Amino acid sequence: MAKHVVVIGGGIGGIATAYNLRNLMPDLKITLISDRPYFGFTPSFPHLALGWRRFEDISLPLAPLLPKFNIEFINEKAESIDPDRNEVTTQSGKKIGYDYLVIATGPKLVFGAEGQEENSTSICTAEHAIETQKRLQKLYENPGPVVIGAIPGVSCFGPAYEFALMLHYELKKRHIRYKVPITFITSEPYIGHFGVGGIGPSKRFIEDLFAERNIDWIANVAVKAIEPDKVIYEDLNGNTHEVPATYTMFMPRFQGPEVVASAGDKVANPVNKMVIVNRCFQNPTYKNIFGVGVVTAIPPIEKTPIPTGGPKTGMMIEQMAMAVAHNIVNDIRNNPDRYAPRLSAVCIADFGEDAGFFFADPVIPPRERVIAKRGKWAHWLKSAFEKYFLWKVKRGNIAPSFEEKALEIIFKTHPIELCKDCEGAPGSRC
Repeated sequence: MAKHVVVIGGGIGGIATAYNLRNLMPDLKITLISDRPYFGFTPSFPHLALGWRRFEDISLPLAPLLPKFNIEFINEKAESIDPDRNEVTTQSGKKIGYDYLVIATGPKLVFGAEGQEENSTSICTAEHAIETQKRLQKLYENPGPVVIGAIPGVSCFGPAYEFALMLHYELKKRHIRYKVPITFITSEPYIGHFGVGGIGPSKRFIEDLFAERNIDWIANVAVKAIEPDKVIYEDLNGNTHEVPATYTMFMPRFQGPEVVASAGDKVANPVNKMVIVNRCFQNPTYKNIFGVGVVTAIPPIEKTPIPTGGPKTGMMIEQMAMAVAHNIVNDIRNNPDRYAPRLSAVCIADFGEDAGFFFADPVIPPRERVIAKRGKWAHWLKSAFEKYFLWKVKRGNIAPSFEEKALEIIFKTHPIELCKDCEGAPGSRC
């Protein structure tokens, strides 16, 4: 009888894992559970927020898509996990047994600053991006000060930078930039830290970008409150300060959703409720449970004065998904080989008229290679990759072999590495 793998989550991590499993083992039974009926291309949510993309441009409905690849789709919220009974319970009360479970839910968003959820916007989901687009229309009609940034504990800083620089370009096109002072406030010890200790010259890179575009910045502070007309933050000396704001966009903090917490402290990290995994992204206690994507508990790269977390970018998530799929299939086939993702990262940040290209191999220092470039070519490359990735999702193959080979040739890196064992923290060397 074919083994049954249940994947919770229909984002990049969940889709990539399900497709990799299907391609590696055609007779495997795969069920994907997601409360959202669509796949959305997360890196383009800032573009959706600014009205540069339509929702249908960057999303695909899952119900007609997944059955084409013999993947069962359950469009429900996963309510709880019973790791002792190997069972997932959905919102309707349906109980789904599994031989292997992949948790790729994405995060629960935590709006930690007082008034953040009511008075600010986010670009972390398609729904939030659409709401942001509506609020931006009011800014265009009544220009005023804008504050963008990240609260303490944030791990995903890139979209905040991208949004600030893209908004500058949009305001300039509308000939109202001179009416809109922009301030960037972040918990990072310095701008361009990104939660990873910087990427090569990223500090100078971002400083130059902000100086060219007349964007003020305040780093190494904790945003305490976001009010309709101002942002209140606290410096390292405990002093509070105010910045006027008619519009704000702050990245929220991430933690594991309730379904992960329901599995207990051997699966969910007691602090942030994310999935406890080793370097093969396998739970150390329940060996048939794996984590992929933002929901995995990867410790911060370094301790910062204001708490920050480490990001999990799209390329990192694809590497996790590839390794997990290989490890599940090898376990089914009684093959002792185990793979761990090296966690290299490519990040393209769109600035509107041009873009930044960052590459870190590996993400966790010490690194063998770092690239930080800027140009119009990077802007077009990001647009092309969006269409390419959606094409991959449509055809049921997230990781075609030519793409792996291209990464190896261009960046001298390997998406996954063979390990003798899986002990050790995620991203640690085999």
